[in-house]
Amino acid sequence: MVLGITSTTRAADDVPEADGADDPPKMEKQIQFAPARAFDPPGVDYPAAQALGIGTSLYVDETWETTSDLSTFNWVTGHGDNFRTSIGGTLAMGDLHLAAEIPLQYTRLHISTLQGSDTAVQDRDKASWSLGDVVTGASYLWSSPGDTFRWRIGPSLRARLPTHTTEFTFTLANGSPFTFGFPYYLHLAPGLVFLASSGFLTVRIDQGVLAMLAKDANIDGVRQPIPNLYFWESHYALIAQSTGGLGGSAELVSCIQINRVDDGGYTTLHNVKALMVEVAATMDFGTYRASLVGRFGLTHGAQDFGVITFSGTRAVMGRLSYVF
Repeated sequence: MVLGITSTTRAADDVPEADGADDPPKMEKQIQFAPARAFDPPGVDYPAAQALGIGTSLYVDETWETTSDLSTFNWVTGHGDNFRTSIGGTLAMGDLHLAAEIPLQYTRLHISTLQGSDTAVQDRDKASWSLGDVVTGASYLWSSPGDTFRWRIGPSLRARLPTHTTEFTFTLANGSPFTFGFPYYLHLAPGLVFLASSGFLTVRIDQGVLAMLAKDANIDGVRQPIPNLYFWESHYALIAQSTGGLGGSAELVSCIQINRVDDGGYTTLHNVKALMVEVAATMDFGTYRASLVGRFGLTHGAQDFGVITFSGTRAVMGRLSYVF
């Protein structure tokens, strides 16, 4: 009887201690943890939002990108797709966030005409391995105090370096070879980032200028000047993540051209209005995160934008990240 009374008393003593001491810290940890891991809407290649909130990580991904019409560059007609393998990482040092990515890609093209001349039927399909464009980024975000509602704001800069090395040689119907490489661009994208989180929901808004500075193209041995392009780039993302590690995001991306191209040979590169949507799902397994993302063009301008950025009109990506 004494043992029974004693055990009952001890059990009663344990209940207030569990409610008063253990639960509030656990709840506070959950409120802080879920938004921190939910800051990043996983994005496909370009123009994906810059990685900010995942902290320090290493990742590898595989992307399939496709476009059904290459005639944005008026000297070529055809279609193509791209398989892109990338390794990259993010580094968080307080409010400073850095990111970098190096891609290797396998590009397949079906070319019908070049400079208005038909290609030989037996030589219309080519494939090539190449180094893609290296992407780097940095941001500095100031954070608000508080646990149940948090916001972050600060400048960002993303750069995409023209390390793309793909060059193709096709045979024309008259038997002569035709060698070309797609135009390269140096991408510089300064912007402003705003994030707001409450519970398991995060809203992210990015606004800024995308400057695409051209490098002349080699078209059948002739150096051809390519016009510079400037866009106003916007990202609107809603991200949700449960405390169990399952997350998802929906992001609307718009790139509206803000400069005029007077070169009559590049009328398709004038007044481009690209609207795209990216949908992603993520799952955390301890220190690993698996992501599956799809990007879909919503306007005709998204096709033109996908050609000049080598990112396609539609794309699907799978990524595995190790988060430190």
